[in-house]
Amino acid sequence: MAEMHPLRSDDQIPSESFSCLNQEAVKLAQSCEQTTVPSLDHLRMSDYNVVYEPSDDTFLMLDALAHEFDNENLKRMKNVKYVLELGCGTGVSTIFLGMLMKKAKLDPKVGARLFATDINQDALRVTRETAEANEILDILETHQCDLATPLLKELEHKCDVIIFNPPYVPTPDDEVGSDGIEASWAGGKDGRVVFDRAVPQIARLLSWPHGTAYIIAVDDNKPEEIASLMMREYGIIVKPFFRRRARNEFL
Repeated sequence: MAEMHPLRSDDQIPSESFSCLNQEAVKLAQSCEQTTVPSLDHLRMSDYNVVYEPSDDTFLMLDALAHEFDNENLKRMKNVKYVLELGCGTGVSTIFLGMLMKKAKLDPKVGARLFATDINQDALRVTRETAEANEILDILETHQCDLATPLLKELEHKCDVIIFNPPYVPTPDDEVGSDGIEASWAGGKDGRVVFDRAVPQIARLLSWPHGTAYIIAVDDNKPEEIASLMMREYGIIVKPFFRRRARNEFL
C-alpha cells in the first residue's frame, strides 16, 4: 500500500473556530480512562492476517462510546434500540455497545438490535465469534455487503447509533474497494473515497432528530470540509468529539 501524506494546503488548515473544537476534543479524550476492550482471547494470529486488528483508532472509538454510554451515562442506553456498524472488522465497537445494553438491563421486549456489515467475509466471521465470546450473539445480525446498501429500506431513519471507522488513509484510488484486509485502510484521494460514498447512506439511516454517527477521521480527510458538507447537504451537525495523536497523525 502506498500512503500519501502531502504537505497541508490552505484548505486543510482548520479555521480558528474548528481549531478550538479540536482542542476541546483533545482535552476530553485526555480526561477519560482507557476503556476495556471486549474479549478477543478466542482469536488467533492468523485471524489478523485477514481482519483489521484493533489499533489506536479502535481504542479511540471505544473510549468515545464509553464516555457517551457507560458508567454515569449508562441510562442513555435506554434510548438506543438500533446500532449499526459499517465495516465492522473484529466488531469490538458494536459488541461493546451490546454489552452495555445488557449491563443496562434493557427490557428484551424493546427489541434492541445490533447490525454489523463488512465486505470482508472473514471480518463477519470474526465479529460473530467475538459476539459469542462476549455473550451478545443473540442480538447481532451480520451482513456481507458494501456499506449498508441492502439495509437501507429496513433501517431507514431507525439507527440511533452508527459506528464507522472507514478506510481513511490517503492512497491511490486503485487500491480502494477490494474485499480483503486492505479494504480496511485504503481510502483513496484524501482518504475520502469510501467515506464520501457512505455519507448519503448515513444521512438516510440516522434516526431523527437524535441519532448520532461516531466516525473516525484524520486531518488528511479535511474534517472541517466534511462538517460543512454534512450541514449543507443533510442538515447534520458534525464536530470533533474525541481527538488523540496516533504516531504520525491525529485521529
